[in-house]
Amino acid sequence: MKKTILLQTDFTIESLNVLKTALAQSNHDDNFDIILLHGVHLSDSIRDLLFFSKQKIINQLVSEEFEQACFVIKNKYASKINSIRKDIFTGFTQSAFNSYTDANQIDAIYLPANFQWNFNKQKSFDLIPFMNKSKLPIQQIGWQTATNIPEKGKVAELFFNGVPSHS
Repeated sequence: MKKTILLQTDFTIESLNVLKTALAQSNHDDNFDIILLHGVHLSDSIRDLLFFSKQKIINQLVSEEFEQACFVIKNKYASKINSIRKDIFTGFTQSAFNSYTDANQIDAIYLPANFQWNFNKQKSFDLIPFMNKSKLPIQQIGWQTATNIPEKGKVAELFFNGVPSHS
């Protein structure tokens, strides 16, 4: 069955564990279009708005390691993934978020059960309040993280999902 799912991301490799776990737990015949969404406040500057480019903002936020991690996941779960798309949400209201999910035909939202988002990027914001108020079904995904791994922030971190922490 084909589904379009929405996941919040802070463009860290650790945030992709939600996607990896969801794909691993899904049925064999499920196919997914995946949207990795990040909230960004737009500037009030007329010049910035005139030259606004969604792709330019995404390119500034996404690291090479994150791109590689997405590539690894897409290859590992090739039979389940139709597409992975990175996008930004620039709205301020629940209505704008609902319009975004309607326009993108989102079937479900996948959120981590316990994860500390890293929104240290300038102008980034948390989308979870919008997601929780939407009428879409929300899947809580849990995983055990190894907090003291030397591979933190690298593609290899994806392979430590589920390893018990020894701290």
